[in-house]
Amino acid sequence: MGIFNRSTKGHVTPPIEVTIERGPLAFFSETIGETDPIYFDPDAAQAAGHPDILAPATYAVVVGTFADQIARRKGLPDILELINGDLRVLLHGTEAYTYHGPMFAGDVVTVENEVTDFTDAKGGKLEIAHVTTRITHPTRGLLVEATRGIIHRLG
Repeated sequence: MGIFNRSTKGHVTPPIEVTIERGPLAFFSETIGETDPIYFDPDAAQAAGHPDILAPATYAVVVGTFADQIARRKGLPDILELINGDLRVLLHGTEAYTYHGPMFAGDVVTVENEVTDFTDAKGGKLEIAHVTTRITHPTRGLLVEATRGIIHRLG
């Protein structure tokens, strides 16, 4: 028997608001090696037609992590706790992102996670939790949808 709580299939976490702050966003952009100033210089971003500095595509992972931290501070389970995932025995599986719109410093976005399915693989030697994370903006709508597989190896 696996470790995942399969009764959570279909569960959607409460929406968590995350403010995309300029300082951490600029730090992240510079850390990953961005050289285009639209990612860390507000004047350059505005000159390029953006309201503020632009978040690189990979920043969606950071926004999801911030949402998990905020949920825990509010006494809500993060997605791993919800499915009974234990980081000591989990493997990173597949991960895919669909981008519908940009994120900018100053945006207040909402993050929700949905447990979409559980499957088995390798003749029952692996169990996989499928999770979808959605990042939305109140006026621009869905910005990022991420799907991932979280793997637990049995035996």
